[in-house]
Amino acid sequence: MSVIRYDLNNCIGCKNCVTVCPMDVFRFDENEMKSVIAYPENCQSCGQCFVGCKGRSLEISFVQASYALAAARAAAFDAATPAAVKEATLAQPEKSAEEAAAAAAEGSGSGSWSGSK
Repeated sequence: MSVIRYDLNNCIGCKNCVTVCPMDVFRFDENEMKSVIAYPENCQSCGQCFVGCKGRSLEISFVQASYALAAARAAAFDAATPAAVKEATLAQPEKSAEEAAAAAAEGSGSGSWSGSK
């Protein structure tokens, strides 16, 4: 995944990006007479749009792509809200201090980490 930066002011309406993009990322807006990035998630970072752009309105940013990829990966996980954490905590069976200490001493694999290993 990459991040395409696009400066609409520099687009001269040549449609080269629409023509050369193998992933159909671009569409031509007949009202504005300029290309638009319609499907950025399809971009495979091949650079064909950048090379073909006569108006130099496109730039592919690989540094920003790493941030975008990290954000996309993080979005795949459920958000932990304070209410969800509290609910999950309350759903856990309570152990007495003696039970927790005994389980930690035995190394029973109860999922608790004692930090002594």
